[in-house]
Amino acid sequence: MNFEYDGFDSDEEIAEQNDHYAAYPLSEHGWLYIVADIRDMSISKIGLTTKKTPEQRLAEGKTYNPFIVLFATYNLSKLTYGISKVELKDIEGYIHRRSFADPVMHLYTGRNSEWFYMHPETAELEVDRMLAKRGFSVGGKYLYSSYEGDHNHNGIYASRMREIKTIYRPFPRDFEEMVADLGTPKIYYQSYLDYLKDYHLRSHRDKIYL
Repeated sequence: MNFEYDGFDSDEEIAEQNDHYAAYPLSEHGWLYIVADIRDMSISKIGLTTKKTPEQRLAEGKTYNPFIVLFATYNLSKLTYGISKVELKDIEGYIHRRSFADPVMHLYTGRNSEWFYMHPETAELEVDRMLAKRGFSVGGKYLYSSYEGDHNHNGIYASRMREIKTIYRPFPRDFEEMVADLGTPKIYYQSYLDYLKDYHLRSHRDKIYL
């Protein structure tokens, strides 16, 4: 891969591949995703999958929780050097070992689940930081940004992160129409609806990934 570097701006430094993972075959698909429960915005799920899409992965678990919605997805196969199943497994281990927040325990086994006691937006912030900290890059340039400016969102080079990241924040009216068609009682989605109303009142700067 040929990338240009002017030798001055550290935000334009050419990203190097992690030698530890260079020898492993790349996965065709590699996703990290954050899920919200529309009944309770104080918890969130952080998962990884090698399925073609995160939606496919969630559809397989549709019997587990009918109240989940995607909050953010990260297409790690679009990173400069792609992603291997080995590194995906290590990222999963890091998330659970690092414990961004207390994990929700499975009632019957007492084991950690992929759910955490943290707001999905906080989970998103932590995942952004984690990806930047691992030295990931897009188009040969690092996701981390060391300079203040419109491009910098919490230490992340926003336009680069948008290459791999998608957030899901439907307009409140659209979401209400959808759940009304499904016959979902409002008590089960009021928490998520209140969040959406608040989110869409924010400034453009606070909606940089939309």
